[in-house]
Parts: sequence; C-alpha cells; structure tokens
Amino acid sequence: MVLLAFIEMLKYLILGIVQGITEVLPISSSGHVEIAKYLLSVDFVDSIIFLIIVNTGSLVTFLLIYRKRIWRIVIDFFLYIFNKAKRKEARENYIYGLKIIIATIPAAFIGFFIGDTIDEFMVEHALLLVSIGLLFTASVLYFVTRLEPFTSNRQKLTWTDIILMGFAQSIALVPGISRAGMTSATALKRGASVHSTLDFSFIMYIPVSVGSIILLVMDIIQGETTSFKFGDMHLYILAFFGALVATYIAYKLIYNIFRSGKIKYFSFYCLGASLFALILYIL
Repeated sequence: MVLLAFIEMLKYLILGIVQGITEVLPISSSGHVEIAKYLLSVDFVDSIIFLIIVNTGSLVTFLLIYRKRIWRIVIDFFLYIFNKAKRKEARENYIYGLKIIIATIPAAFIGFFIGDTIDEFMVEHALLLVSIGLLFTASVLYFVTRLEPFTSNRQKLTWTDIILMGFAQSIALVPGISRAGMTSATALKRGASVHSTLDFSFIMYIPVSVGSIILLVMDIIQGETTSFKFGDMHLYILAFFGALVATYIAYKLIYNIFRSGKIKYFSFYCLGASLFALILYIL
C-alpha cells in the first residue's frame, strides 16, 4: 500500500513537471499532460480541476517573476485614469495594460462559447484532438522559423501585433496547440524582438489563467463541479509545486533558445509528438 501510494504521488509530480516545462516551451502543456496521463495510467477524478491546479502552479511562477512590473502596470493604469497630473509619466504602462486587456478578450470570448464543446470532445477523443493540435503547432513553428534566428530589435509591440497575439492565444484553447508557440510565433514573424515578445506572451497568460480559476471556483460554489475529492489534495499539491518549479526552470532557458534560432527543433518535436499521440489513440 505504501509503495502504491508513493507511485501515485510520483505520477502526479511528473505530470506537474510536464505541465510546467511545456507551459513555457512552445509545445503545448495541455497536449503533453494528456499524453503523460495516458502513459502513466492516471485517471483523474476531475481532469478540468487538475489542469486548473497545475496551471495555477505556472501562474504563480509568472506572478513572482513579473510581480514588480505587474504592480507598476496596475498602479500606472489607474493613475492615468484617475489622476490627470500623473498621465504623462503613467502613459506607457497604461498603454501596456490596455494592450494586455485587448489581447485577452479573444480567448475569453471563444472560451466562453466553445469551451464546453472542447471538453465534451476530449472525453472520448482526447488523444486525437491532441494529435491534430500538435500537428498544427508543428506547422506554424516551422513556417515562422524557417532556418533563421530571430535578430529583430523592435522592442515595442504594435496594436496589430497585440490583436493577432490575442487571436493566436484563443486558438490555443484546443489541446495540442501551444499557447506560447502561437503567441510568440505571431509577434516574431511580424518582426518583434524575442524579449518583448516572450515577456508579453507570459504576462498575457496571467489574466487568462486567473479567469479560469475564478470560473472554477464559481462552479464549485454553485455545485456544478462535484466530483472533486479533497482526499486527493496531497496529489494535487505535489503536481502544483512540480509545475511551479518546472515553469521557472524552463523560463530561465527559453530566451536563449529563441534567440539562437533553435525553436525550429520544437517544430520537429511537435510533429513526432503528434504522430505518437495518434498511434496511442489508434491503439
């Protein structure tokens, strides 16, 4: 019994680590968690709750990394609105905050209307959808990277960049389609710098993640999510901290990977992962 409990804990820790690494890298966290879940023979009591919890691990990491910048953006955003004397110095962060809001709208809108449909399809055909999503990710990454490193120094994202990144993020609601991959590929292809692209991509993840958590809490309060068992809380906590630490490690590596042009290898990887997921689905 002790060995079985340890193995179960190890499985959830691995799933959390998989979530954390793949949330940052452009290879789809939701897709890899589904594949890992299948390989580890983990049957969640409520997979939606699990995904929200491990996503929260990644969210906490980004909040810690960007805490000073986010605080400054929030303060300047409201200073610009309510304090005319401070508008000039607060303008830059106000515009940045406005861009985050605009970029978040497509994912919130599309998630509201088709989120349940995706969840229903995932019940019977999760690996098939993941396979299709990973193939799409592989195709986009290959198209964007070709064989050249990203050397643009354009630090400011335009409004067109922001709107397109917002729609790219909404497409990534489909498991297997990488959110980081879609948003970063969009801006990089338009000539934005690696630093400004990745920073905005990670920061725009925060409100989407927070919104998902709020919706989950509302469902629990209203009794719509009733299958969650608090007896499994220790497993979710392990997965949470696994995701938190793995997200930080991957974050420390991602900027150099993008600047070196090695993102093209993620395209090949996603193609292989897509075929692997399809084989698992057929079997």
